[in-house]
Amino acid sequence: MGAHTADSEKGGDNNCNFCQAPSAMFRCSRCKIAKFCNATCFQSAWKTHRSNCYVQDDPTPTPTVDERVYARQSGEQSQSNIAHGRIFVSIAAYCDPELTETLKSMLHQCKRPDLLYVGLVWQGDVEDGEPLSGEGLDDLRRLWHIDADGAVDPHEHGTGNLIPELPGEAKMRSQSLLGGRLRMIRMQAGDARGPCWARYLAQLLWRGEELYLQLDSHMRFVPAWDEEARCQLMMCAKHSSKPVLCSYGRAYPLGMPYTETPTNLTACLNCAGFFDSNNVLNIRYRSLVRDWDEPRASFFWSAHFSFSSADVIREVPYDPRLRMLFFGEEILMTVRLFTNGWDLFSPCSGLVFHLWQRDYRRVYADDMRELYRDLSHSSRKRLHGLLGSGALPFFEETYRWPLPGGSNAGPDAFELGSYRSLAEYEEAAGVSFRNRHLSDFALRGGAPSEDFFMTQEEGGQAAVEMQCRGDMLRMQESKRKRVSGFNHSFT
Repeated sequence: MGAHTADSEKGGDNNCNFCQAPSAMFRCSRCKIAKFCNATCFQSAWKTHRSNCYVQDDPTPTPTVDERVYARQSGEQSQSNIAHGRIFVSIAAYCDPELTETLKSMLHQCKRPDLLYVGLVWQGDVEDGEPLSGEGLDDLRRLWHIDADGAVDPHEHGTGNLIPELPGEAKMRSQSLLGGRLRMIRMQAGDARGPCWARYLAQLLWRGEELYLQLDSHMRFVPAWDEEARCQLMMCAKHSSKPVLCSYGRAYPLGMPYTETPTNLTACLNCAGFFDSNNVLNIRYRSLVRDWDEPRASFFWSAHFSFSSADVIREVPYDPRLRMLFFGEEILMTVRLFTNGWDLFSPCSGLVFHLWQRDYRRVYADDMRELYRDLSHSSRKRLHGLLGSGALPFFEETYRWPLPGGSNAGPDAFELGSYRSLAEYEEAAGVSFRNRHLSDFALRGGAPSEDFFMTQEEGGQAAVEMQCRGDMLRMQESKRKRVSGFNHSFT
């Protein structure tokens, strides 16, 4: 028992693949063919079934809750999903000319582009150019190894697919391109409401892929990054049933071709940075002297590289109410992941590179100053209420927001979890949100000593805050001079 082929499952056969009872209630989340009637049958059949099990490349409906629970109960199944599962890549882009090159680098440098499915939210105007049309789309098709016929998605309607109705929002449609490999929501730049809102929308484009990868729209990738990321996540899974591999990327220069990446750069570790003028903890990275043998525990999450089981977007989805929240997005998600039982790990070697410059593109804060100020202020109130550094807003929305996979949000869908407490996170990470305190442990991101970093720092929290603030002021002054010089050239 347990052996099967695609042909053997045709014709409406609903028998359990193990006991043959005609009451199978769910199917294997890997091959999407074999059916079972309960967890006992699934676990009993797995050792035999796995030799005949293979991953289907086509998008499939979202796994049921039971299916995800049973898969979680099987360590072998979890390892198999990491090794062979499809990856849903979530990207939110705001008027970013680097988007297409990022996608091309992602595909060019990976071992299995056929296992990548992208959910993209593009926020831009006509003058920003069309990022994915004509030659750019053809380049992606070739890098995905899709022929012209395979680029047609049979599930796509002519006007696009309607996404679930959003409270207080106009109806939105998603477009499916390249045979369903690329799912996309487009909106005008003026309709954008910040990264958390855009990433929430991107998660609604998930179609049941086993793994979840969140990226920024200005990235480069090391060769065989997907293979290495899977390998490192499997190492993490030996220490945690719910691991998240996450880190900032070292810098790459603007204009670097998608076929190239910086070389001879070690990994970096996310560390506590400083509390800004809004009392929000900012995260930074520090470069390591050398790579590690395996991923190590981390205490600060990165929004621009986060790799895990796709269960994470159902258990800890983005909060659509955090409009225009930029600084604060990552520390709040850090705590939400921790309190929901997810464990963060920092990669033992660099996997991605990030474009830290912002002056080459438009940003929310400059384009919509008043709206950005008002909405971010409201979002920070919610952030401080959740992190114990302020009171929650007196009134909150009671809408039921749709979630990835089609379920509706309950009252606690975007709150902290109950698996671990906020106090446990503060103790583990060495931070106090209420007292604005960062321990040396937090400033090192959990590293045992300063010897692990390329540049040693002394003086504790006050010295680090002074350094970070100085760096920010220099960046702002440099940007002001560039803008002033640009305007002067036209007078």
